[in-house]
Amino acid sequence: METPSEPHPKKPCTVDLRGGEESDDSSVVFTGSAPAPPAPAPPAKSIKVMKEAIRAAGLGTSDLLERSHVEERYEQALARLEEADKAPSAAPATSSNGYAWQPLLTRAIGGADSPGNRCALSFADVMAGSPLWAVVSNFQINGHTFKKYCSPLLSVERLIVFHGCARSARDLRSCAPNATIYDMTPKKLSFGFKNDYGCHHSKAFLIGFDDSLRVAIHTANIISCDINNKTQGIWMQNFPIKKAGAPATSDFEEQLVKYFLSLQKHAARMPQSWMGLGAAFGGDEQLTIAQALRKFDFSGAKARLVASTPGYHSGADLHSFGANRVAALLANEGDAAAQKPTDKIYCQFSSLSSPTKPLAVLKAAFHAPKRLCPSPPEVDLSIVWPTAAEVCASVEGYGAGGALPSAQKNVDKAPREMLCRWTKDGSSDFVTARRRAMPHIKTWTRVSGDGSTVRWSVLTSANLSGGAWGNVRDGGRTLFIMHWELGVLVTPSILGAPLRTTQGSEGAIVPLPFPCPPRPYAQGDVPFSWEARYETPDRWGKHGTR
Repeated sequence: METPSEPHPKKPCTVDLRGGEESDDSSVVFTGSAPAPPAPAPPAKSIKVMKEAIRAAGLGTSDLLERSHVEERYEQALARLEEADKAPSAAPATSSNGYAWQPLLTRAIGGADSPGNRCALSFADVMAGSPLWAVVSNFQINGHTFKKYCSPLLSVERLIVFHGCARSARDLRSCAPNATIYDMTPKKLSFGFKNDYGCHHSKAFLIGFDDSLRVAIHTANIISCDINNKTQGIWMQNFPIKKAGAPATSDFEEQLVKYFLSLQKHAARMPQSWMGLGAAFGGDEQLTIAQALRKFDFSGAKARLVASTPGYHSGADLHSFGANRVAALLANEGDAAAQKPTDKIYCQFSSLSSPTKPLAVLKAAFHAPKRLCPSPPEVDLSIVWPTAAEVCASVEGYGAGGALPSAQKNVDKAPREMLCRWTKDGSSDFVTARRRAMPHIKTWTRVSGDGSTVRWSVLTSANLSGGAWGNVRDGGRTLFIMHWELGVLVTPSILGAPLRTTQGSEGAIVPLPFPCPPRPYAQGDVPFSWEARYETPDRWGKHGTR
């Protein structure tokens, strides 16, 4: 049986690079912003830990000669980071403004002015304004982290939360008492088929305002180490209320509604009145989430939705989800004539299941649009996966591997000729700044041979697994999916502009956080596995994740 991509929580993070210890798997988070329960005084912070926090705040350390100087700047760093948490960035409120999608702000690599955080969005940006209601979809949500980074949602009239990990969310109810919370772990639900290895893995915010709806689809669990230490991505756009004369519906609307219809089958206490939750809802009409979404105009969406929902999809829904959805979109909007035989398709993800079958399914999807004439030239797929040395050198050291699930048997199955490193010398300043923040982002992208031009790109929660993208059944007449996932596809035709990497010169930026083209594995490079022990210790003196 195929190993699922992320059926269980990642290993809990136990080090906060701001200098405070915390565990997202505990009932209390110690970040320096929340009071700790009565306990013995903690030991003094080490010089190393304090300097990590100082660098995370974008402050220098080279002039610090004595411990007292380090401690003074450490306090400045904590204050700066706390202030940054509360304030929206200067980044635009939509991902279509020069960027096809954007990075999420990563504190561990510097402040908002760091090259690696250029045009990055934070959770504060997602919630900026005066929200009236919200729907949150995620895998892991720690209650205390949610309270800290999503505090504007604690006072909205309606907050609906879908999560996939009861262990992580055990404090969510006490931290967000206004929330209606649904545990969407598939093995706890009834589908009419056994789904023990499924996962509610989507990561999204729907934020309702008086006159609009904000949709943010991203890759971060709501746990501290994901938000502060990892490389993540986000797509975000605001949508107006549907007015007279607006299109009755759109592709984005239909796909978003289908996704929430799948969730609603397992959610009690629906429908509800939305009166008072914005100008879109004038009367006391009883609506489900899916029905409420139809009050907004998604016809101007600058991306196409790519969702996965658990089930056997066939007939009219054969191409609605997963890999088949990507194939159908590329058939209509892939612009095959612009694609070249020298292109490469880079598969970058953060959880490595048994790769053989899902790679075959995805390669077919990426080249399947037969309705296009000419059809796109078939090109090789490459896997961007960090080496053990790259994980060791990251801000978290081998601890970053807790978010890189990778059984050794699956790592061994990855074709060596497909493997590429996360880092390479001579990259753009954005990519170089990102090299020490290990990926939790997932991107699937066709790029020109010189690494400058993007033909199309998918930003998604979906890792490399059949559970996420689907397994073909019945000779191609059925696609079986086990997970809930959410992502977006961007192409030049959808955005109405060329697409480029940060190394290109013209077009909307697709900020792939790895070098393009990436560096293939050389002799001696060892692909990381979270089961392995390594000879070289990391900055914390550890020799592996476990």
